[in-house]
Amino acid sequence: MPSISEDIRGVIKTALANVSANVYDHTPEAVQVPAVVIVPSSPYMELEVLGKVTTRVKLNYTITAAVAYLSNPASLDNLEKLVLSILGALSSSKYELSTVSQPAVTQVGTVNLLVADISLSVRYEQTA
Repeated sequence: MPSISEDIRGVIKTALANVSANVYDHTPEAVQVPAVVIVPSSPYMELEVLGKVTTRVKLNYTITAAVAYLSNPASLDNLEKLVLSILGALSSSKYELSTVSQPAVTQVGTVNLLVADISLSVRYEQTA
């Protein structure tokens, strides 16, 4: 049986395989930077077709790009390079890329990271 985990998040993770970062298709317990994390966004599923034979939804994800934050211009440059490589890897017509958030500093454990979120949508269809 098809699954969103394999058919969508797994495919996105594979598309990002050539990006110079650790790619996670779930929220990891510990993040090793540079990193790309694929997580569901809100709304997560937008119903397009709901029937006995076919269900089609638009799935919304946040792709978080994260680099080490060392309070210097190199951190922002590293983040921008990572974001551009992600956008290039996901330029396929099956993905709808819409926005990249303003960079922000976030703390994971005891480590400060510079992060930016990319909005991505993709359609998923399951038939009975």
